[in-house]
Amino acid sequence: MLTVLHCIAQTVLFYTGNQELRWITGYVDLDIEKNIPSLYSGFALFVSSLLFLCISSLEEKQGKKRHYWLGLAAVFLFLSLDESFVLHERLSNYTEECIKSTGFVKASGLLYFPWIIPYSILMIILGLLYFRFILSLPRKTTVLLILSASIFLIGAVGFDMLGGREAELHSYYTLTYIVLFTIEEFLEMIGVVLLIYTLLDYIEQRFGHLCFSLDVQRN
Repeated sequence: MLTVLHCIAQTVLFYTGNQELRWITGYVDLDIEKNIPSLYSGFALFVSSLLFLCISSLEEKQGKKRHYWLGLAAVFLFLSLDESFVLHERLSNYTEECIKSTGFVKASGLLYFPWIIPYSILMIILGLLYFRFILSLPRKTTVLLILSASIFLIGAVGFDMLGGREAELHSYYTLTYIVLFTIEEFLEMIGVVLLIYTLLDYIEQRFGHLCFSLDVQRN
């Protein structure tokens, strides 16, 4: 629904050219931070972090190692904060300054958004650290985790790189750029939804159920 509302808003802006409508369409614009879609995305990532934390606790109660699950909980908590407080844009500015000072790589083309460089390095390191762990999980969980990660990364990295190249060549207001960042954000949301399903399915298959209770004690 968020994607549909975004598409309607972008269609109205693109074909009417009335920029005064941006104060309304901005509430559902997938390319703008601190609005309804970004609030949803941040919350979805936070839910993922909580589920990883729950699994780590359940695994510990059964005498299993929990540090891998706990690590993923920390990673997704950071991603949730990143989505909510736009940390990657601040990192992008810092990375661009470092790139200019070294001169090894230019922040242009597919690397027009420099945050991709440090995040890609961290992603590769995380993948190497978790490779054997992911393969040790039940087959269905392994397949779904890899699929959800692939969908998310294709959007977050792949289409963001294409969007950066388009923005550098033709600005942020072309139909091509709008299509690219719409697909990017849609894939990110679908990837996180699939991840949440995967974690809930893992909990159901391995532990049977998950319940929360709040105990209030009076002195």
